[in-house]
Amino acid sequence: MNAKLRSVAVAVGSVLCAAASAQQYPNKPIRFITVGAADAMPRILAQVISGPLGQQVFIEEHAGASGTIGAEVASRAPADGYTFLVVTSTHMVTPHFYKLSYDILRDFEPVTLLASTPFVLLSHPSLPVKTLADLIKLARAKPGQLNYSATSAGSTSHLTFEMFRTSAHVNIVHVPYKSIAAALTDVIAGQVDLSLSVTPSALPQIQSHRVRALAVSTPKRSVVLPEVPTFVEQGLPKVVAPGWFGLMAPARTAPSIIARMNAEVVKALRKPEVRERILALAMEPGENTPEEFRAYMKADLAKWSQVVKDANIPTVTQR
Repeated sequence: MNAKLRSVAVAVGSVLCAAASAQQYPNKPIRFITVGAADAMPRILAQVISGPLGQQVFIEEHAGASGTIGAEVASRAPADGYTFLVVTSTHMVTPHFYKLSYDILRDFEPVTLLASTPFVLLSHPSLPVKTLADLIKLARAKPGQLNYSATSAGSTSHLTFEMFRTSAHVNIVHVPYKSIAAALTDVIAGQVDLSLSVTPSALPQIQSHRVRALAVSTPKRSVVLPEVPTFVEQGLPKVVAPGWFGLMAPARTAPSIIARMNAEVVKALRKPEVRERILALAMEPGENTPEEFRAYMKADLAKWSQVVKDANIPTVTQR
C-alpha cells in the first residue's frame, strides 16, 4: 500500500472509530466541573440524567479565581464527552479583567443554558425609599452620600450595580466585599444603605422584611420574586443582567455527543419535579439549543465589555 492510500485508510479508520465510540457513548462516568458557585442545581441535574445516560454523572468542584480555575481544568480535558464545564455568567466578565489561558467560546462547545436567577437591588428598611424612582431621586439629592455593598471590583454584582448607576446617572459609592453573603449581612445590619445580591441569598431576608427589594435584573419579572418590578419596567431598559448557569464541553467534542447531552438535559429540565426543585433554589430552569446558547454568550460578553467601558473601570491583565 502506497503512502497516499495508507493515509486515506488511517483517516477512514479514525472516522469509523469515532463513529463507533459515539454510538457506544457513554461507557464510563461523566464529570461536571463546577466552580464553587451554587453547586446544588448542577447536583440535581447530574442525579437526574445519570439514569437515562446509564452512567454516573458526578460533580468535581474547582473553586477560586472567579471561576477561571475550573474553566482551565475543563479546557485541558480530552474532547471525548466525559468532561463538561458548568459555566456561569461570571465567565462572561472575567475575560475583560484577566489574561486567561483559554477563550470561553473558542475552547468550549456550548450545550445548553441550565438556569438563571436575577440580581436584586436591596435597601435597608430605614432608608426612606420604597421604589427605584424614590432611590434615584434620593441619590440625586445626595450625590456621593449613599453607598452600596457588592463583591469586589469587576464581579457581576459590582458591574450590574454600575450598569444601574450609569443608566440612572447617580453617584452611589461602592463598598467592596469578599463575598455576597458578607455584603448582604452588612446591609441587613444597616452598615451600608444598599446591596446588590443574588436571589437565592436574598430571598429569605426579603421574605422576613429585613431588607426591601427595589428591582430585579431579569428582562421580565422573576417567577421567584413576581412582586418585584424589573429595572426595565421602571424606566432603565439597559439594566438587564441575570445570573445564569450553562453547560459546555471542551472544543472539538463530537456533535453527536453534544446533541445527546443537550437532549438529556433539556428533557430533565422539563420534568415538573426537577423544575420544582430548581425553583426551590430561587432559580428558574432554562434551556436552549447549542447554537442559541453560543449566541446568548456572545451577546453577554459584548454587554459586559460595554459596561466596563461606560463605568470607566480599570482592568487587570494578570490573574
